[in-house]
Amino acid sequence: MASVFEGLIQNIPAIFYRCACDENWTMRFINNAVKDITGFPASDFINNAVRPFSCVIHPEDQEKVSATILDAVAEKRRWELEFRFVTASGETKWVAEIGVAIFSPDDQLEYLDGFIQDITERKKMELALRASEQQIRDMAFTDSITGLANRNLFTDRLEQLILSCERYHTVFALLFIDLDKFKPINDEHGHLVGDKLLSMAGERISSAFRQSDVIARFGGDEFLVIVKNTDDVKNIETIAEKLLKKVAQTYYINNLELTITASIGITTCPLNGRTSAQLIQHADRAMYNAKQAGKNRFSIYRPDAEAIRQT
Repeated sequence: MASVFEGLIQNIPAIFYRCACDENWTMRFINNAVKDITGFPASDFINNAVRPFSCVIHPEDQEKVSATILDAVAEKRRWELEFRFVTASGETKWVAEIGVAIFSPDDQLEYLDGFIQDITERKKMELALRASEQQIRDMAFTDSITGLANRNLFTDRLEQLILSCERYHTVFALLFIDLDKFKPINDEHGHLVGDKLLSMAGERISSAFRQSDVIARFGGDEFLVIVKNTDDVKNIETIAEKLLKKVAQTYYINNLELTITASIGITTCPLNGRTSAQLIQHADRAMYNAKQAGKNRFSIYRPDAEAIRQT
């Protein structure tokens, strides 16, 4: 009967093992399936004859494997985890392991029993599906030309920040940026050049702000920026002045030297609005004031005068 069970275990296409609970996971028994999965024969691992079993565990996963098993042993429960093997050929394979610690009648740890199954194909499908889902999310919330947030994502973030502003009594600024002289360049040189110019301008705008701020292409040649946690007008003015200089630097595209500038409208929450529509509308009005005053400048919105200051 023992030979029947041994034959069964040897023929199952999954690793069955019994090992010591040490840093090498020294194998006392391991079936022949280990060669199909790792490329190394079972005899290599028995009592670390040629190599320890720990060597086939991916270096980045070794700490996770050890911590998971040792925690389960300490709590006398089984463990389940997924991790990676590095095979004899250098290939990476995903495996799933289930194991349990075996204790003696006097409660002394004797060894670990478990089995390991190759789940590489399933994992590839999971990772591909996850990447596909991420791509769909990116398409839904990211502008395809600049890689910045699009109108949908920006509006959602803006509304969340308004709620936070009301709850925690914080202040933030909203900048409405419109590129001057973009349309003539797009009309003359075509959409490929125009799209590249938008992308480069988006990079310059993004580089002028903190990672915590929210930058979006709102449509056409319009960009919106939320500058979080600021009620310092001088600070916003300094940021706007630096941004104007960045945007106005020459762009080199396909042997062309192109120049655009920006007109910027600035408003703040809660002072100038408590809804996303109000804030965007007021920042838009301030931006048009900047354009009417000669472009390449910024205006700060004020209800009674439309702009409190123009550079």
